[in-house]
Amino acid sequence: MIQRIQTLFLILAFMFLSLMFFSPYATFIDPQAVFYIFDFSGIYGQEDANMVINILPLQILITVVPAISLVTVFLFKNRILQMRLCVFNMLLMIGMLILMAYYIFYIKKELSFQIYYKGTLLFPLISLIFTWLAFKNIQKDEILIRSIDRIR
Repeated sequence: MIQRIQTLFLILAFMFLSLMFFSPYATFIDPQAVFYIFDFSGIYGQEDANMVINILPLQILITVVPAISLVTVFLFKNRILQMRLCVFNMLLMIGMLILMAYYIFYIKKELSFQIYYKGTLLFPLISLIFTWLAFKNIQKDEILIRSIDRIR
């Protein structure tokens, strides 16, 4: 049912997560004033495009998590599966947040760069909140349907 509020929450989560493909997450500046950018393609130097760190596990998560959000929207006839996918997606988002923090603090510790965070780092957290709200509304629908079945 596309007109349900949980569909709106899941689409908003998908939109925030898909914006992560196009925006940088943080900018690093080393002591020689060389800029490094942390985005979907990795951590690389701005002038020479030299890759500092490959972030393949994070790239996989950033690709899979929005896809699961979008698939969950269209499973409105199977609410139990929809709830399970929401929980699984929330766990993946928490893992994505932890992995992003790991990469940022690894760079800060090992290479002593100065960090400038971007608002894009909050997108997984915002999507996590939207997915949780969708889960609660799907759960409320399931409880309502079960109570109606019990009356018959």
